[in-house]
Amino acid sequence: MRIKIIFANVIQGMIHLGYNDRKENIFAGFHPEKYVDFFADEEPDILCLAECLMDKPDGTSEFVEKISQACQLPYYKNLKGEKAFFVADKFYGLSICTKFPITEYQTLKLANPQIETVRPNGEHWFMHDKYIQKANLQISADKNVCLINTHMFPFQHFNRHFWDSEFAAYREQWAKMLIPEPNLSFITGDFNTVDIAIEQAFPELQIGEKLHSLVAYDGKKYQPQYPYNTQIEYILATPDIKLLAAHEKMLYSDHPFLIAEVEI
Repeated sequence: MRIKIIFANVIQGMIHLGYNDRKENIFAGFHPEKYVDFFADEEPDILCLAECLMDKPDGTSEFVEKISQACQLPYYKNLKGEKAFFVADKFYGLSICTKFPITEYQTLKLANPQIETVRPNGEHWFMHDKYIQKANLQISADKNVCLINTHMFPFQHFNRHFWDSEFAAYREQWAKMLIPEPNLSFITGDFNTVDIAIEQAFPELQIGEKLHSLVAYDGKKYQPQYPYNTQIEYILATPDIKLLAAHEKMLYSDHPFLIAEVEI
């Protein structure tokens, strides 16, 4: 069976243009409909989102409902995280949208290192909580796929790195939550692996052995819209999932969208 899977950090539905001299975001407005149109044109079978726009604390999302209808992805699960910081009176979080029935679903809270910092503008920042969505998809009468979607902690905004030795115990805990059971599995997410490859930043995931990366990109070619030199988003898969085609697209967000077609 051929399956098309997309991971996208949609920056709360904003249209991102880059940064000013003070490294503040420059936007061309709030246009979630452009994201909906793009995903509809791509026709994914599975769509995983980070910084997904939500309207209410219970995860209700008009944005996801429109994606579900436009993309013919009738099954979806939303996980609200924090209050949106670019869009007033909204929330953002994780979402899984799929054409396959979701037979099992759970959410997990990642252990939070509870670090904090004072930003150059004087704001006092605390590390917000981060989560994992874990779903079992029934892709055929006799075949299931485990799907994990996450958005990990942005240590770069706190002048720290999650691959530093002081956070080894946290990485071990996160890996236990993320490493899938030995069956057909995807892990999608924004891992915030700034300035380092994920294999080096997160060796506990055993990429190259238990998992392989489906989409690779060079962050430098998308600057200044994309702020990093390295890849930080990934679609990972177990070795029994065969990659057929992969690419990325840099459009409206401050992150490339990852697109992979696989054989299961």
